[in-house]
This record gives sequence, C-alpha cells and structure tokens, in this order.
Amino acid sequence: MRQTPVLLVAIAALSLMLLGAPAGAVEQGPGGTIVLKLAHSSPTGNPTDIAAKKWAELIGQRTGGKIDIKIFPNEQLGSEKACLEGVVLGTIDVALSDAAYVADLQPVAGVMDFPYTFRDWDHYAAYLKGPIFPQLAANIEKEVNMKVLAPWIYGRRLLASKKLVRSPEDAKSLKIRTPPSELAQENARVLGGIPVTIAFGETYMGLKQGLAEAAENPSTSIYDMKWFEVTKYLVITHHVWNNEILTISQKAWAALSPEQQKIVRDATMEAAFFRMDIQKQLENSRQDDLKKLGMEVVVPPSLEPYSKLAAEIEKKYATKYAKYQWADWHQRVMNAGK
Repeated sequence: MRQTPVLLVAIAALSLMLLGAPAGAVEQGPGGTIVLKLAHSSPTGNPTDIAAKKWAELIGQRTGGKIDIKIFPNEQLGSEKACLEGVVLGTIDVALSDAAYVADLQPVAGVMDFPYTFRDWDHYAAYLKGPIFPQLAANIEKEVNMKVLAPWIYGRRLLASKKLVRSPEDAKSLKIRTPPSELAQENARVLGGIPVTIAFGETYMGLKQGLAEAAENPSTSIYDMKWFEVTKYLVITHHVWNNEILTISQKAWAALSPEQQKIVRDATMEAAFFRMDIQKQLENSRQDDLKKLGMEVVVPPSLEPYSKLAAEIEKKYATKYAKYQWADWHQRVMNAGK
C-alpha cells in the first residue's frame, strides 16, 4: 500500500525525535551569519560530498560569508529518507535525496529517475540547461512543503551481483537490494530480479550475509562502499541515470534575503554541472578500478530486454499516476534537447 505524504511526514517526525534532530529557528552564527546544515548519505570524499563542498564554497564566497553551509555526510543526521522528510518538517535545513524518495512524496519527481529515460550525457546536460526541471520543481512544491533547488546526477546505475547475469532472464528470482522507495524497487524488476529493501549503509553486510544476492548503484558508489568485496560481477546495464535532488526547508529559505536566494539558486545549478563533470570523469576509471579489484565486467549482449521491462512499468505508472500527468512529464524529460 502506498503511504501518503502526510503519513510519511508523521513517521519522519517520530524518527527525527528519536534521533534527536534539531528543531526551532534557523541557526545564527557570529555577526548574524545564517548557518545551514546540509545532510547527505554519501561518505566523505565521494563525488556527492565533493560537489556539496563546492556548493558551500560558492555560497560562502558570494554572500561574503553571510551564509555558512555545514555539511553532514554519511547519514550523520539520519537516513536519506528521514532527512528529506525532515526538510518538509523544517527540522533539517537542506538535504540531498534520491529522486525516488522525492517521488514517494510527489510521484512526478520520479520521471527523471525512471529506467532508460536519458540517452547520453548530451541529453542529460540539455535537461539541466532547459526549462523542464524548474517547471517540474514548481509542480512538486505545490504539494510538498519544501523548496526544490536542482537535480545533481548521482551516476548511471549498474548491477553488482554474486551471480553471473547477462539478461533479465538470468536474474529471475535474484534478490536485488534496493532503497526503501516505490520507484527504486522497480529497478530490481527492470533487471529481472526481486527487490529486497535494505538501507544504503547496511547493504555491504546484507550482501555478505546473503540477505541480498546483488545490488545496483553507480560504479563510483560500488567502489566507495566496497561492494566489490562481497560481489563478483559488474553488469553494465546503465538502467537508471540516478539523480539526487537538493531541497531546502521553507523555514530555511524564508531566512534568506531575495538576493541570497538568487545566489543559492545560481550556485546550486553551477554545482549541478560540476557534479556532472566529476561523474563523467570518474565512472569509467572506477569501472577499471573495480576490475582490478577482482570484479568481472559483464556487458549484456543487448539492453533491449531491459528496455522492454521498463516500457511495461512505464505503462503502469502512466495509468497509476495519470492525475499527476506523469506520462506527459516523462515524455518532456525524454525529449529534452531534441
């Protein structure tokens, strides 16, 4: 059963209280400096963390130090999902969250993370440059109590598996770890397997203990999280161009002047292109690194069987989320740059 945004927020409120998450007004530093806490799930030094630091640096420079971004990586302020819901509640200032989690609050957010949506890097860059995301963000903000700033590419997802997989048929009954979100679970089905929900930080142990037999993520994350130690095959599916969405609470946004808001928006998009460049540079080298560390790289003879499964799920989503005009939004993203 799909949880409503209200229920999700209620759950988040309880979890954030248990985690001791901060509440109250936006933090003030010396001389009236506005201190904003940014939460993300990646480890220190990961491309996401590097881009977050670049974003904080740009904002600090352009506001003369009047906005100070404090970065909390590696789920220090709570799980990725809880931090997103904390942004909605106003207990977390800023969060980088998988688009699939945002889609749990407003389904149309998932169109950019739907399997086999982007053709290549030029297509993705055209999407970043074009008018579609700002319009999509405004649509999300109508229903969800937060400001949606920009998508940052997390990477093209691959399958790390204990079992040799060359097609969806090979993955039948394969337990594939996915994040706890509706759209993310479709990734396992597109790959031909069965979704098994395991938190990101617990995936290594889940694979080691056999709770899952495979997991999917970009090569950069497979490397950073050392999944090469507990899987053998790296299957080049590129089934999702995975995005993290940078969101800020309404309370934190209201604490900024109009001039500061513009600086934040501009820096956010600049950092989005910076993040894309990092990912483009690292993905192939990380794939080579994983091969050197003992993973066997598998190139499926064809991606068409995966695309066919994605097309079936697309039909389901178009019907299920017709009131959100999901199919129209997805088509617009797919046509970006044409």
